[in-house]
Amino acid sequence: SGVQENLPADREKKLSAELTGLLAMQQMYLQKDEQFDAEKIVTLWRELKSSTAPDQLTETEALHWFQITGFLLQLTGKEEFAEELEKIAWIKFSDDPAVFDSLVSPYIFTKKVDHIHVNLFLPTEISYEHTLGGGVKISQETNLPESGSIRLNFSMEIKRYIEIFVRIPEWAENASVTVKGVKYFAQPGEYCIIAKKWKEGDVIEIEFPLENLPGYLKREV
Repeated sequence: SGVQENLPADREKKLSAELTGLLAMQQMYLQKDEQFDAEKIVTLWRELKSSTAPDQLTETEALHWFQITGFLLQLTGKEEFAEELEKIAWIKFSDDPAVFDSLVSPYIFTKKVDHIHVNLFLPTEISYEHTLGGGVKISQETNLPESGSIRLNFSMEIKRYIEIFVRIPEWAENASVTVKGVKYFAQPGEYCIIAKKWKEGDVIEIEFPLENLPGYLKREV
């Protein structure tokens, strides 16, 4: 965990009010309130992010910030929210494996119809039924940060079209994403999109050079 810095009392009150406001906006969305404004919540989130580092947050504040950020990742599919989720989890919760795993597990893979986003890099798998029928399982092999090599292994009952979005972290300059020798465009700070029919045994090979690996990406467990 990061070192706790004491925020001035007025800043602490402002932070608490801003987090409460964002949580209230999330509730508006969940309750299908017509007043919900997606642009506004993203703008407020960005403003708060620019003025607050995760290591300045108390554990409760960090949990609320993680909850809001995860909601916005699922709402928008934007890389900036996955990046922040990763940062919060590693800085604030990596010394407690049970809490860390329970927080990040729902966001490693996210699914929208047959689009799969690979947001975080930890060993896990996702299994589901394709909308056109047939079971799909995608498993992630990685031991990041010890190595920058990641494999996504496909187990398919039937050959099916799936759009895969692989997050390329902002720090991963010169990353590579390869399927059967074909390299895909991998821009740091964006998702690399691989849209094709997948079959049993297919593999996506990802390489992240570790030269610019941020200091928070280590898990002492």
